[in-house]
Amino acid sequence: MNNLAYINFPEYLKMLVGLQDDSQGSFFFKTCIDTTYNWDNGPVKDFLYNDNRIVIRIHSLLHFIAFGSYFVHALFSCFFSFIGLFFIYRAFREYFQGKEKVFFLILCLFPTLWLYTGGLLKEGLTILFLGLILFSLKKLLQERIQIKNILLFIPLLFISLLLKPYILFYALLFFGLFQLISRTSLKFKSLIFIGSLISTVILVNFAAIAIKKKSLLQAAYQREKEFMDLSTGGIFLLDSVKFVRVPYDTNLVERVFNKPDSYRIKKGVHYTYWEHTHQQDTLYCAYNTNSASTYSLVYILPKAGSTINVIQGSSNFPVIIARSFYYTMLHPFFYNAKSAMQLFASFENLFLIVCVIISFIGLLISKSEKLPAIAFILFGISLFIMIGISTPNSGAIMRYRSPAAVFIIISALYFIPLKKLSAGFLKKHAGQ
Repeated sequence: MNNLAYINFPEYLKMLVGLQDDSQGSFFFKTCIDTTYNWDNGPVKDFLYNDNRIVIRIHSLLHFIAFGSYFVHALFSCFFSFIGLFFIYRAFREYFQGKEKVFFLILCLFPTLWLYTGGLLKEGLTILFLGLILFSLKKLLQERIQIKNILLFIPLLFISLLLKPYILFYALLFFGLFQLISRTSLKFKSLIFIGSLISTVILVNFAAIAIKKKSLLQAAYQREKEFMDLSTGGIFLLDSVKFVRVPYDTNLVERVFNKPDSYRIKKGVHYTYWEHTHQQDTLYCAYNTNSASTYSLVYILPKAGSTINVIQGSSNFPVIIARSFYYTMLHPFFYNAKSAMQLFASFENLFLIVCVIISFIGLLISKSEKLPAIAFILFGISLFIMIGISTPNSGAIMRYRSPAAVFIIISALYFIPLKKLSAGFLKKHAGQ
């Protein structure tokens, strides 16, 4: 994509703003799509984009000064996430009087969030835009209406529908309601907030059914099915007619001479495929008779070693919810950890479950305003459940949940009396 700027700069500008011609045979198709693997979104755009293209566009710009260095791109990802974390801090610091430093350290040093925002993944940009959305909502709803706040909010709304909408668009609706209700003088704010949130989700679900002919839950199930297909591994090939998955065995295909990343499927091989004209239908070829057709290689994936399936074997929705929460919150745990990384994840999971317990105890016994803590814990847990339903792989779950996990931690922090604890500690040691 970066090279396109040197070949045809007007086409590069079109690509940056989304006006490129993606049709087969076009200049852009021949120059870029034929030689890249992650530009085509395939069936993802059927329901709520989760777009690779924003990441590619931004990093194509950064590539002018990165000069081919992965580490420069990774450094920018770190910068993006740090800016986002700073704005999350700015959006909520008023609820952590006397705990501001601890709040900021939690945001910056939470292990998996720190890990996944340090590479060329969507998480760095997601945290950036999440922070901007939360801060923008605060400015828009707490201060008098200003043109600059509206102009900032409009592109953020658009981006929230393109980049990880299950986090960004959901956060926009969720914390938009929170900011509106928290500033009122109404009684029973927490009940009003939860009721408003449920009503909003129901309305969005009806809108999804009316527009896309598919409920939010059906969309999550479809994503889970697609993820399960990928987790089985294989050699993934593409031509102008279909997308093909051959079993994970390089002896089943042969490379085309003098054509990099081009392959033919050998005679007699069985494979699964999806035709571009009806991508939702999974088709099967039991015995390949066409060994002359040429396919471009998309990717080669071994079978996933941490596949889980919360839906399989049950149609009971409460059971599916419970499984989703368990696999997102407590899998892996010490008794089933199979590696040093999973043991590390077990400690993180233990820490999160302790934070959940502290939050619920605080909600029961604390006399302080409970709406902020309810919002933080509910946002984290609801995202955990959504991720668990739609993501049947524990490694991916750890990555996807990282932005949500910090909200569970700060919910616990909201109730922890740091001043009393520090005063008691100082008194004890002064006596000694």
